[in-house]
Amino acid sequence: MSPLKRLIIAGCAVLTILGLVESQHQRGLAAEVRPELRLIAEVRDKIHRYYVEPVDSLRILEGAVDGMVEAVAQGEEGIQDSSALAEADSLLRVRAPLNNRGQLELLSRTLDRLSHTRETPYPADSLARAAVSGMLLSLDPHSSYLDPQESEEMVERFQASFEGIGIYFDIHQGQLVVISPIEGSPSYGRLRAGDHIVAIDDVSTEGITNDQVMQKLRGPRGTKVRVRVERPGVEEPLEITLTRDRIPVHSVPYAFMLGGGTGYIRITRFAEQTGEELGQALNRLSAQGMERLVLDLRGNGGGFLSQAVEVADYFLDRGQLIVYTEGREAGSRIDYQDENALDGEPLSLVVMIDHGSASASEIVAGAIQDLDLGLIVGQTSFGKGLVQEQFPLTSNGGLLLLTVARYFTPLGRLIQRPYTDDLAAYIEAGLDTVDNNAVDSLRANAPVFHTAQGRTVYGGGGITPDVVLKSAPLSSFSEEVLANGAAFDFSSRWVGRHRDWPARFEDFLTQYRVPGQALAEFRTFLRTEKKLEVEDSTFVAHRQFLEAELKAEFARGLWGDEQRYRVLLESDEEVNQALRLFDRADALLLARSHH
Repeated sequence: MSPLKRLIIAGCAVLTILGLVESQHQRGLAAEVRPELRLIAEVRDKIHRYYVEPVDSLRILEGAVDGMVEAVAQGEEGIQDSSALAEADSLLRVRAPLNNRGQLELLSRTLDRLSHTRETPYPADSLARAAVSGMLLSLDPHSSYLDPQESEEMVERFQASFEGIGIYFDIHQGQLVVISPIEGSPSYGRLRAGDHIVAIDDVSTEGITNDQVMQKLRGPRGTKVRVRVERPGVEEPLEITLTRDRIPVHSVPYAFMLGGGTGYIRITRFAEQTGEELGQALNRLSAQGMERLVLDLRGNGGGFLSQAVEVADYFLDRGQLIVYTEGREAGSRIDYQDENALDGEPLSLVVMIDHGSASASEIVAGAIQDLDLGLIVGQTSFGKGLVQEQFPLTSNGGLLLLTVARYFTPLGRLIQRPYTDDLAAYIEAGLDTVDNNAVDSLRANAPVFHTAQGRTVYGGGGITPDVVLKSAPLSSFSEEVLANGAAFDFSSRWVGRHRDWPARFEDFLTQYRVPGQALAEFRTFLRTEKKLEVEDSTFVAHRQFLEAELKAEFARGLWGDEQRYRVLLESDEEVNQALRLFDRADALLLARSHH
């Protein structure tokens, strides 16, 4: 904490406490009815009533003051009144027992004092939100507050559909670019990957923001929107009128056979229909002869507990424990068990996780690992095992996501890893790349558990994989090519100029090779349009990477996003490693059948 921030905290806290003696009677009631204080008080009361463990009032108050100071101290050179607070520095450790009225009075005076420490008064409602954020950060990294707009956006992210034209897009070098139309949407077959939408209803899109795109292209089904499109390979702009419709948002976007009886399913989130989507994917692949499955949960940050339970249900048998939660009260444990008998023969199963796999992903992976149902491979998961309940706020229409319990795997492993009040360090530690040479030492200090088959699994936060997959970091050149969208931009032009493509994607996948002319032109494109000079040695060393990226983008332009992903999977070294581990997954399956 900087000296200036200490002075601000000290001055506000001390002046507030001293002020209680002389003016609590006159100001206390007024403090209680201030709108910004109603928000702080409502959140504070819910913390005391529902948080996963009892919390001292002073801890919450200090968190609130610290949150406000953090907000005001952004750009400390703008603070005008720091000298008036210097004399209070020695009184920073003053403690005073305060009742409800006293706490609100302290916060009221702090709001007033801090809002006038800058030349331009800091809005009181913004300070109140900062106070709430500070209170919650003093508790854990996952309790949070959402204002009404953020709350609406969060709900939409986990809904099964929205209404609009159905495209994935990006704002790229000032242009609104179609990344891919969503299959079955109004845009499918009419817009293409690489199209530049230069106008919406005759209004230029130059300088448009992501939020503005959403506002203009989304809308009630049945309504129309007109877009002007510049398409690579087509000289004149195209005028296209689209009728908005309901667009499904899939959390199981990729499900296909990899050959040899092996299926692949990617789950990207746990939303309203995830369990149902997984069931449909499993049925479809089973009809194609699936005998073993790669379930890819990499980068899946979680979602609804109910959907984690429903997903696990497909791999467990009736009565098996999937996960349990425990709150602050004795006897608050809640068990979540499989309610359905296993449908058909169990699959040989490999589950992929990484540092981005969190929460609901960890529930599924933890249950499968604890019950010897499959092999967990990849890197240690994020370690998010705190359960948040949603509390709509009456004071301003926002939403409080408050931790009320902790997750435990069937063997009793706590999924949540340790945390401090340094949120940035917590997130960074969770996403750090695993040192493959240090796995044994990392496990040495972790609590040890044993499965029914006698396998050792580890606690202490996150799900430690049974097999660590080596993940080679991208070179700086590869990262630059990906970051500036070079392969996408070039491929949209190449696809528009050429017609000699295989008729079927399956033939493209197995037989097509990126021609040398395309690679040569791409190198020129990198130099002339992306200002990226490529040494001969660099180009040769990255030839395989460049061919994979170009082939994938060609596939997207010709057939769509799933086909692009299918091409990239061919060069995904972690997936290739996972496919070589099915002998160990088969052994688990055989041992279960003899158990």
